[in-house]
Amino acid sequence: MLRAEPAATRAVQTRIRGGWVEMTVATAALVVLLLGFRSVVEGADWFVSTALVAVLVSAVTITLRLVGLRRAVAPVALVAELLVLSWVFVPSSLLVLLPTLDTARGLGELIERAGPIISEEQAPVAPSSSIVLVLAASFGALVIVLDLVLRLRRGVPIAGVLLLAVFITPGLITGSSPSGWLFLPAAVLWLVLLRGRTAVTGASGPARQAPAIVLGAGGLVAALLFPVVAPDIASVASAWGKPPPQVFGRGINPIVELGTNLRRNNPVTVLTYTTELDDPPYLKVATLPDFTGKTWRPSDDYNGGRFEGSLAIGDDIDADRKSTRVSILQLRSSLVPVPYPTVSIRGLDSGYQVERSGLTVTTIDGDVRGETYTTQSIDVLPTAAQLRASNSRVTPDLERYVELEDAPAVIGETAREVTSDATNNYDRALALQSYFRSGFDYSETAPVADDYDGNGLSVIAEFLTRKAGYCVHFSSAMAVMARSLDIPSRVAVGYAPGNAEGLENGRRVYSVQSDNLHAWTELYFAGVGWVKFDPTPGVGESTAFAEPTTPTNGDPVAEGTPEPAPEENARNPRSQDDTAAGTEAEQDTSTAPRSAAAVLVAMLAIGLAPGLVRRIRRGWRLRRAKHSPEPAWREVEDTARDLGLAVSHADTARGFAFRMRDQPGLDLDAVDRLLTLVERARYSRTGGTGVSAVADAQRVLDTLPAAAGRRTRLRAALLPRSLGPRPLALEPAADVAPAT
Repeated sequence: MLRAEPAATRAVQTRIRGGWVEMTVATAALVVLLLGFRSVVEGADWFVSTALVAVLVSAVTITLRLVGLRRAVAPVALVAELLVLSWVFVPSSLLVLLPTLDTARGLGELIERAGPIISEEQAPVAPSSSIVLVLAASFGALVIVLDLVLRLRRGVPIAGVLLLAVFITPGLITGSSPSGWLFLPAAVLWLVLLRGRTAVTGASGPARQAPAIVLGAGGLVAALLFPVVAPDIASVASAWGKPPPQVFGRGINPIVELGTNLRRNNPVTVLTYTTELDDPPYLKVATLPDFTGKTWRPSDDYNGGRFEGSLAIGDDIDADRKSTRVSILQLRSSLVPVPYPTVSIRGLDSGYQVERSGLTVTTIDGDVRGETYTTQSIDVLPTAAQLRASNSRVTPDLERYVELEDAPAVIGETAREVTSDATNNYDRALALQSYFRSGFDYSETAPVADDYDGNGLSVIAEFLTRKAGYCVHFSSAMAVMARSLDIPSRVAVGYAPGNAEGLENGRRVYSVQSDNLHAWTELYFAGVGWVKFDPTPGVGESTAFAEPTTPTNGDPVAEGTPEPAPEENARNPRSQDDTAAGTEAEQDTSTAPRSAAAVLVAMLAIGLAPGLVRRIRRGWRLRRAKHSPEPAWREVEDTARDLGLAVSHADTARGFAFRMRDQPGLDLDAVDRLLTLVERARYSRTGGTGVSAVADAQRVLDTLPAAAGRRTRLRAALLPRSLGPRPLALEPAADVAPAT
């Protein structure tokens, strides 16, 4: 009994080996699913760049497989992707068009900058170059993985799992259900892949088509129902895309979480307070004394630092205890907002512990919501003269606060330039504070869009050039510049004073919003302790202490006294310049035009490279054919293979020449003469070397394509099969059959 199944299987495998239609369909599905990331990244620039890179990598894999270089697909595709990413994102680092070590460093820095954005930002994030690079590189790599998977016998189901993972990823990030309108076309394209694998040649009629129709209809129904019946994935969403569960939690670096919460779109009232202090206080939650060069962080030994509070204050310094009553509303945190330096607390029901470094307070049960408590803090009021006279010597227990390694030169140079007229640490601190508050812009979006968000040394160096950022950048920069001048410094995190809302029992009530989250700088002065300086423009008030007065000419301020900074609104100036700064940054960092140009150049190179290599090989062989017929015969065989004729390693010269005789228009006399030369070279005692075979070979090469159609000749010129290895068996190249 004759069995059709093996023949059908061979036909299917031939189509699979061709694979260019499969790869095209899979890439189209991937690009469709890329649209789902619109909930993760703003704008369209990232989509254009990412889609172009994915299409380019797909074109590389298809081209290599069509010319038979299957083993080189993954490495060559990776190299092509790296080249395009280099041309788009770090073009200035290239040597002509080739990557250098600076290219690798530049790409590495961009990827490193994407880390804080991914871990801190709330989706949708700005389409900064670092984020677009990560997306483009990821989707390019996904194309390569899909190509490798589709070469497997059961690769289509695995490809479906990969596509499903891409589909649900934006939902995992944002916490919202993915759109069914994206799932449907991607599912249809996957069914096309599945249909190509399950098709049987010669099948026809309703009985044969019914299973495919049922499978397709069932798949489409599932595509429509899946997003509806799928469980809510918000509970497993990552921190990127939604506010973290705690503003400040145990084990969390507060300065990292600060960036996330500042960019929340729905500010809420987190606490209210009344105070006996003359000025509304900053409420500290954490002190960050240790600087790693990449970030500020809390100390590992909170109880190992020097004593603070009243023990640090000299007898001649004016200081008094004042109470502040705080009511926590919508704040989930293990850290308790208190004025600095707080020396006692009453009313915390959950219990608390005070840490020596920074006198910060932590609740025992880890949640301060609903608490109302009263603090006693010291209102320290030294005069400017006392601060100028403070001993500036760095004692051993202060050395940790001036540690600074491998700082970019611009940081120290700028600090010395700004403070060049100052002769003491207090005036240096005022000069630094004034430098930031008068010459920089407040923006929460510009650092993200321009890829310098964070608080490390490289970020600070970039911030000093860009002159736009938010409190993390200002406080970090001032603290690092102070250390470059041997002034002990650290960063404090908490809340700016907030806004007066009314009266309660004769005291002003202040309301603090979630967008009053803030970071500021603290500098140490012997006999006074840690003094707050706020370099962020438009937030809180700048620090300045009473200057000595003279009655001369009725002027109450002594000559040479620094001009006090103007009073500023206590609210963050987010609405004033964020939109303009963010828009300008996005325009400056657009990658879509460069991506289009780079991909166009790369596609041209990909399209022309196989034919160019083939022409170079032909010229080389014909030059060698002046002395031996063997290179000429190899060229004739490869040209025949490019035109679709059967060629294998098992061929003899006469057997191959016999099959070629069926080609209309072929110069048979030239074939016979060339065959005679080849057989003489291979089998005679004297050999055939030293005889030119160029003329006969050229005649055969000119007449061999005569019977081929225009499409076949074009395919032979652009995508020559002979670049790949020859088949062992006598059969046409595997990709001759159309992959449907």
